[in-house]
Amino acid sequence: LSSSLAVTLLFCGRVHTDSLRIALIHLHSLFFFSACDEIFALNRKEDQIRPCKMTVDFEDCLKDSPRFRANIDEVETEVVEIEAKLDKLVKLCSGMIEAGKAYVSANKLFVNGIRDLSQQCKKDEMISECLEKCSESLQEIVNYHMILFDQAQRSVKQQLHNFVKEDVRKFKETKKHFDKVREDLEIAQVKNAQAPRNKLHEVEEATSTLNVTRKCYRHLALDYVLQINVLQAKKKFEILDAMLSFMHAQYSLFQQGFNLLDEIDPYMKKLAAELDQLVIDSAMEKRDMEHKHATIQQRVRMTHV
Repeated sequence: LSSSLAVTLLFCGRVHTDSLRIALIHLHSLFFFSACDEIFALNRKEDQIRPCKMTVDFEDCLKDSPRFRANIDEVETEVVEIEAKLDKLVKLCSGMIEAGKAYVSANKLFVNGIRDLSQQCKKDEMISECLEKCSESLQEIVNYHMILFDQAQRSVKQQLHNFVKEDVRKFKETKKHFDKVREDLEIAQVKNAQAPRNKLHEVEEATSTLNVTRKCYRHLALDYVLQINVLQAKKKFEILDAMLSFMHAQYSLFQQGFNLLDEIDPYMKKLAAELDQLVIDSAMEKRDMEHKHATIQQRVRMTHV
């Protein structure tokens, strides 16, 4: 296999990511479902290997052409910039996860408060039942959020962090070796050009050094170009895979939350109807009590007279 095809086989295949079973109660999530369905449709297609367009061409590398050097400089600048952006994204993700953990902790305390109130209201079956059902559903939502933040930790924070610390670092180390050998080649070229032609021994020595250095440079340049193309292909995969995994988690969060709310919806409708009747009954009871109060008060006045 050629080097470019090897890169293609390594990093350009489609990868199916398992959806996480997580949820969030959110009635206005249907538009989000529609958008995520389009993303899932792309990922459900049959796996296929697509040609990877090389960032730097191997032929240009062997020729050490001006275009090759320009491409190298462009890639190196891009790697520095993408590293900074990924580092920033990882830090932002860490902040989001920490805020999420605080949110989960606050929700757990809230659910415990509902359960305590339910225990206090045991004698009133209607209140107790409502509080129990609500606390159970809210506890499920807390669990779903914990799974979402765990997925953010693994898919965005850890995956992209590993890419920066392992793949980008390896690229930068290879770049140091490449720069050193390129500098050696330039020195060898200068010495060969400046070697006095009337001193055959010095000319032969300079020419030999130049040939050895050029050979070493070409081998390292080929390795460097391979690593550049691999890094670019893997960068594309890692970023897309991380975001797709996180969007799967978000999709499941909303979908499972909708399903959870749909299951409790009949009870909520029943409770709403009972509350409407309770308002009517309470109004009638209040009117009756006011009437009795007025009657008794009038009787008391007549007695005193």
